[in-house]
Amino acid sequence: MNVTITKIKIDNLSVNYAIPLVAEALGMDDDDSKVKSLAETIHRKTGGNPFFMLMFLRSLCDEKLLQYNFGVMKWTWDDCVVNSKIVTENVASVLVNKMNRLQEETKRMLMVASCLGSHFRKSSVVEVMKNISQAEMRVSMTSVSSAATTIRSSSTSLLSSDLTLTDHSTYRDDSSYASSVEEFEGEGLFEVDDEECRFMHDEIQSAAFELICPEQRDSFRGRIGSILLRSLPPEELEASLFEVVSLLNCAASNITDDEERDELARMNLRAGIKASENAAFDTAKVYFKAGRDALGPRGWE
Repeated sequence: MNVTITKIKIDNLSVNYAIPLVAEALGMDDDDSKVKSLAETIHRKTGGNPFFMLMFLRSLCDEKLLQYNFGVMKWTWDDCVVNSKIVTENVASVLVNKMNRLQEETKRMLMVASCLGSHFRKSSVVEVMKNISQAEMRVSMTSVSSAATTIRSSSTSLLSSDLTLTDHSTYRDDSSYASSVEEFEGEGLFEVDDEECRFMHDEIQSAAFELICPEQRDSFRGRIGSILLRSLPPEELEASLFEVVSLLNCAASNITDDEERDELARMNLRAGIKASENAAFDTAKVYFKAGRDALGPRGWE
């Protein structure tokens, strides 16, 4: 059967369409000169990307630069203050600043979620938060020079089955963590559909990933993969096999124990076979190579 595929390019909004978008978001008339001025300024900085425009509006509300005046029953703002803020900030900085205003525990959950991909399961975030220590999270959020040594020492037992840590955060049950994930939806960061979650935009995932200290990112992802490998039920692990193995591979260079490198090779073999069965041969090749690399010179014995 012949199928014709037509690609439709969707451009950003022109300023003429940006003005009604801002006006509708504020519940105001798009002929209002102040609304036009605000929309034109936001459009100029965001390039007319609808998502970025709405994120700017939300950031203005968060910082009390845009407030609802019950006396006149409409939104009010100071043009000079808003213009100076928007001119000096881009979308990425708005997202990072927004996340930096969140509570520490919330930021840590965002860090974990950013490592799981644009789509992820709520239960995966919960399992990691239950089994990772405060010390590991603190190190991953800072650039202290001694941090690398701390994480590296724990990563040498990356595939250890021992999930008992000595520095957990205050105990919270699964429902408490799950509720926190759902709160992100109200902030416009996640879209939550029962167990399935996704970042509302790849820029949000990137900004959340920026919360992780660059020197610790590979080790942090490897630790997440290790926790998921040991804590997920078999059926969930099988469903998330590619994601878990990819996370483990991020910290492969930190594994020095031969038995653990053998296990990493077996996990890559398992992922490679699954990819082959799904006719994803290029993906399978990546996993097979990673498994061979994990074995090092012993792989040719």
